[in-house]
Amino acid sequence: MNLTDFGLLIRTLRKNSVDKLGNYWTRESLSKAINLSPDKLGRLERGDLKYLDTKTLMLLANAFKLTSLEKKEFFYAALGLSNEELYRTNSIENQMNNLLNKMASLQSPALLIDSYTDIIAANDSTMNLFMITPELLDYARQLPGGLNLLNMIYTPLFGTQELFGNFWRKMTIIEILLFRRSTLCYRHTAYFQYLITILLKKKQFDIDWYFCHRYADHYDLVYVDFQYEHARYGPLSYLATESVVNTRNGDLYLLVYNPTDSVTAQVFKALKGENENMIYRGASWPEKEMPPQVD
Repeated sequence: MNLTDFGLLIRTLRKNSVDKLGNYWTRESLSKAINLSPDKLGRLERGDLKYLDTKTLMLLANAFKLTSLEKKEFFYAALGLSNEELYRTNSIENQMNNLLNKMASLQSPALLIDSYTDIIAANDSTMNLFMITPELLDYARQLPGGLNLLNMIYTPLFGTQELFGNFWRKMTIIEILLFRRSTLCYRHTAYFQYLITILLKKKQFDIDWYFCHRYADHYDLVYVDFQYEHARYGPLSYLATESVVNTRNGDLYLLVYNPTDSVTAQVFKALKGENENMIYRGASWPEKEMPPQVD
């Protein structure tokens, strides 16, 4: 992230974060909290301030109520290096093909999402686990933000509340905190603003989004235990683990669901069937498709 984008990120975080009294930060109030003059904070937001000491960065992170993993992303962003400079790896086409081949070879459900938590690909086991048909996936592709993981979770059409039962509330908070962390360096982008506008139109997401910024426990984990009564398959117990794939076009997240008891292992074996774990492609990547406006 270059200095100009980092400045835009600081400005965006300031305008969307609140102080201890619940008031949104102004340039003046934030300046006082981080012991930086309003002029220097203004230069920082414009990308003109080339150096920030670690103490000021930590004060900013605390003022924005960042979780530990969000702070890690924040400090990376403060380096002023772009993804192209940080990750001089294979072509993104090779990386993507390798990931898709790996997902097809897995014996467990697996999901590939990008930094916006848009679903890039899912294997057959995942489609069966979450009861998503190819036709439903194609329909979601036509909706604004339809292939975003949170959009699917909060849209009644996809039936996640019925599927997860009592576990749905906990699951939504976990996924929002993942979304907070993965999108941290992209909050200033037009695509994030497009996506959050769509999500905030959903009343329950609106409530949960602001709840997670004020009161929710922070799940700073790269693995999560899922134990719930599945609507079709009965009691399931599995561990969702996350692998981060760094690319020149931003991070990708490979989520793999690993069974933690024999019953779930048998269910997952049946989800895959006898053939290869077929791959279904989802949202576009790395380019993001965005209509000119949200109705």
